[in-house]
Amino acid sequence: MRLEPGDLYEKLEFDKILALLEESCYGEQGKQKVRAIQPLGELDKIEQLLDEVDEFRRSLERRDNFPIGAYQEISEELRMLEIAGFVLPEEGLQKLNILLLFIKDIYKFFNKDRQESYAALYDIIRPIHFNEELLQAIERVIDEEGNIRPDASTDLQKIRRHIQSKYREMDRQARAKDSATTSLDNGDH
Repeated sequence: MRLEPGDLYEKLEFDKILALLEESCYGEQGKQKVRAIQPLGELDKIEQLLDEVDEFRRSLERRDNFPIGAYQEISEELRMLEIAGFVLPEEGLQKLNILLLFIKDIYKFFNKDRQESYAALYDIIRPIHFNEELLQAIERVIDEEGNIRPDASTDLQKIRRHIQSKYREMDRQARAKDSATTSLDNGDH
């Protein structure tokens, strides 16, 4: 049974704190989680979260910045990948690649010393499996700018060679036609 007044959270301006926190979130999923935050009453959980915040604060003070930035939501892409035979469009691969690069950087961040210095933060990612092979597979298809690589597949290479061949053929024909027109204009008969 709760005995606090119904407007306690508004009086404490808990909603304003959540709004400020939401503004700092990089992705929509984080914003949704912030909107769902309720005050805690479990001391162990509160202490755990305070440890995480303290470690993050210390990393900022030491300029040992945690590697995270803005990202796009990929839940739709993940849902579509569950469909047999579905192929992600280029934009979906780009989103996935950016997120996997963030995760790779986070794993690199937690070297042995940082695992000890930031144990509470490391505990958050410890159960997450990072699949380096998935990142490598995506990077074989898209380049650093997020564009499909010309050598992403043998079929794509063949198509690009065929297109280049057609461009060269059209260029030769255009030069031949231009040369013939120039000859006629100069009175060469």
